Amino acid sequence: MPPYRLPLYHRQSPAVRLINFLCAVLLTLVLIAGIILFVLWLSLRPHRPRFYLADFSIPSANRQSGLANLPVRFAVGEHNPNQKIGIYYDEIVASVYYGDQLVAKGPVMQPFYQAPKGDTPLLGQLTAMGPTPTDPAWGRFSGELAAGNVAMRLLLTSTVQFQVKMWDTKHHRMKVECDFRMNGDGTLQQQDKNSQCALYF
Repeated sequence: MPPYRLPLYHRQSPAVRLINFLCAVLLTLVLIAGIILFVLWLSLRPHRPRFYLADFSIPSANRQSGLANLPVRFAVGEHNPNQKIGIYYDEIVASVYYGDQLVAKGPVMQPFYQAPKGDTPLLGQLTAMGPTPTDPAWGRFSGELAAGNVAMRLLLTSTVQFQVKMWDTKHHRMKVECDFRMNGDGTLQQQDKNSQCALYF
């Protein structure tokens, strides 16, 4: 039986070693670039603004003739939580609802820019259109008003654009929805003051 011979070690050619080295360098660069892009994405990813219902009132809401022509006043706080991203707002339009009935509607804020980590109070005053005693919803509304517990809803709509460094994102249609309850005198119930509103894009 012939003696067992160990296989000879074949050294790689310089060309093969160069290709392996270049592949290793390329993979390392791709990995580093991926980590950098991921960190940049985390730091520059826009966070949605936050809205809080600070106050709401309809003076003389308990009068027998209904809400028509009464002033509807509210204050909503807006906060931009981003550290490096500003927000451009187009005109903001407010709508107030009792159930499905529109109480008041109109523009309340002209276009503005919100700086990073900034806060802006949105102060609105509209004129109520109803409900009145001739509306189908009046019976239920007047009953809840007499009980001092009226469910209401405030909607804010606008178009926003995030400013990231030197470039701007696309426009987003925004809707803010604040659900709250009103006392019999037309003021905001205490537990709903500074409550956070829902935000939809």
